[in-house]
Amino acid sequence: MGAALAVQAANRQKKGWAMHDKLFENNTALTREDIDKYAKDIGLDMTKFKKDMDDPALKQQVEADQKIANSVGASGTPTFFVNGRILVGAQGFDKFQEIINEEIKQADALIAAGTPKGEVYKKRATSP
Repeated sequence: MGAALAVQAANRQKKGWAMHDKLFENNTALTREDIDKYAKDIGLDMTKFKKDMDDPALKQQVEADQKIANSVGASGTPTFFVNGRILVGAQGFDKFQEIINEEIKQADALIAAGTPKGEVYKKRATSP
């Protein structure tokens, strides 16, 4: 929660990605003190940052985002979807290529069997 709040609070100062990068560089040190140090390192207005970190509206926003993520099965960071197929965690290019190639093969088979191109995704979403 602290890291998510930090990115959103930094984003209010147009430095959300800078905070994101700092947090990923230091992903084993994410205490509030650590986060405050990173905020200072990236040049945030610390008074505003601390106020935003404690803003209940920001916490509600993060919780709402987490609820949406959980509802679609995104339980880790990062989570990717390829035609509805879920990949959790950092993945190499080969894994994406494998899944994309499988999806193309299945789409081509549906088209060859008479499924109109505009209906392929819908048909794939309802088949095992």
